[in-house]
Amino acid sequence: MQEEVRSSIESIDILVVIDTEYVKAHNAKQPNPDWKKPKNIGQESQYMIANDKRGIISGQGTGNINFKANVKDLVGFTGVSIYGNSDDAVIIYGIERYDGDDVFNPFTLNTVVRNKAVYPDPKSPNRNGLPALKGPLNFNQLNSMVARPGTERFYVLFGLYTLDSDGQTQSLYGYFQWEPTITVTNAQ
Repeated sequence: MQEEVRSSIESIDILVVIDTEYVKAHNAKQPNPDWKKPKNIGQESQYMIANDKRGIISGQGTGNINFKANVKDLVGFTGVSIYGNSDDAVIIYGIERYDGDDVFNPFTLNTVVRNKAVYPDPKSPNRNGLPALKGPLNFNQLNSMVARPGTERFYVLFGLYTLDSDGQTQSLYGYFQWEPTITVTNAQ
């Protein structure tokens, strides 16, 4: 019988889905056009989903998430609008600590190009997208390494883009941020 070998470093991916209609409805009067001064919003329109192999403690699918991690584990944030970025689009451009423990090292943007990524074929015989087509696609993620266990309060900064009346162009609506709390405990 073979024993499972666990990596000393795990990769924890966090998908942030933003209900852009909610953000626009509650921030229609003064969206902020300055990415250095994003507007604070509540946590009612964001949902974080993580794939942590070490275990989610609480908050899966909410604006706050607590998970298990070890020092040196890699954490990555990816953002998308409720529309899959096809109408309104979201770009997460920053994770900034403002209170609590210094859990994370600085976050940096990383882009991966998949030259043969799959996507639905709009002209498929059964009109279901299959068989899939292959072509180059870019995937972006803000990444960091866990520096120490603890509880950190931080801002997630994102740009929100809306679809123009031409049905083709996405233009900046504004820059926003919210304040989740993440608790990282030793996975043991």
